[in-house]
Amino acid sequence: MVQAGRDLLTVEQAADYLQVSESSIRSYIRQGCLQAFRVAGKRKVLIPRESVLSLLQPVNPETIDDLADGNSTEE
Repeated sequence: MVQAGRDLLTVEQAADYLQVSESSIRSYIRQGCLQAFRVAGKRKVLIPRESVLSLLQPVNPETIDDLADGNSTEE
């Protein structure tokens, strides 16, 4: 049962984990990119760790230098 609590993150924890702002996390939730649950009767939102990890995408080794220089390869 102890492990179950670690599988859910608050908005703040998810933002810290991904190194983005809390408003970005809320935006991902609104866009449907990030699964989240509201605790019944509370304002607290919990996000499954797997959902947070699903936002991460592998980096193509050929584009690492571009990313390090601040150049985006997205169009």
